[in-house]
Amino acid sequence: MKKIATTFLAISLLSTTPVFAAEQESNPIQQEEGMIEQEEDFVFKELTVDEIMAQKGMKSALESFYDKFPRVKAYKITGNKMKKIENDEEKNVIQLFLESDEKEVFTLYFDIKIEEITKYIQVVSNVPESELPRTVQASLDKVYSLLPEMKGLKLHNSFMSCSTIKGEEQLKIYSLGFNESGKIEETDKEFSITFDETGKVLYFTFEELPLVNLEGNTKEEKAQDLLKRLYGEEANEYKIKKVNEISKDDSNDEDFDSRRGNIVFIPTSSEKEPILVHFNTKDELTMSEETTRDFLEDVGLLQ
Repeated sequence: MKKIATTFLAISLLSTTPVFAAEQESNPIQQEEGMIEQEEDFVFKELTVDEIMAQKGMKSALESFYDKFPRVKAYKITGNKMKKIENDEEKNVIQLFLESDEKEVFTLYFDIKIEEITKYIQVVSNVPESELPRTVQASLDKVYSLLPEMKGLKLHNSFMSCSTIKGEEQLKIYSLGFNESGKIEETDKEFSITFDETGKVLYFTFEELPLVNLEGNTKEEKAQDLLKRLYGEEANEYKIKKVNEISKDDSNDEDFDSRRGNIVFIPTSSEKEPILVHFNTKDELTMSEETTRDFLEDVGLLQ
């Protein structure tokens, strides 16, 4: 949660005014466009507003985007050029950030080859708890039953993010952070949780707040019960694949007590993603997160 907040609040953007001023200067635009196209030896390069608008196809792509979101035309803009691998294919992409007053940010991905915006992400910050979808609020009620102390905590951070890829809108994601002060700072008691708009828990960390009322004598049994409490009947579709114990000798983490190991749950359906439940040296559960099979394979947790 804090990493997400830092990422978006740290973005420093430029005024949109120079964008349209740049459009009127044909010769400099042509020079900038040539420079962008000829630079092949790069991995990441920050761009000025003039360089962004000089890119071939950028103006028409942005105008089409502004037609969908007229308010964004007044937002500040900055960006960078980068290479990324997508479906085993290297692509040259210009990443744009369009921001209002830290309340809303759009991140756009412009494919240089096809001259189109292929993906964009909308992030809205400071979403009141009262404005969360009913599905998300219902899932929060389940968490209240597991963490009675949560009711005394205050919402200090909230984001809604939504990705649109090739014109198809993905599920909205809601990320919430609670602590004692209601401010973005470390306190003795805090937790973070992320839902999709259906109310499914994607990420849940509660290291300083012990769960209550979980059935079972072992961490594995309690982890299974945690999934039942969070996902209902859907939890029956997940089976324990592996319990990964991390010895203190193998860990360089100063917070080793909160990272003792994890329990890998694999779904029976290939359409669902695996879940990791973390535990500490006391075998207390500390975190649950949805992950991917590729990640588990990379770190050796599918063996």
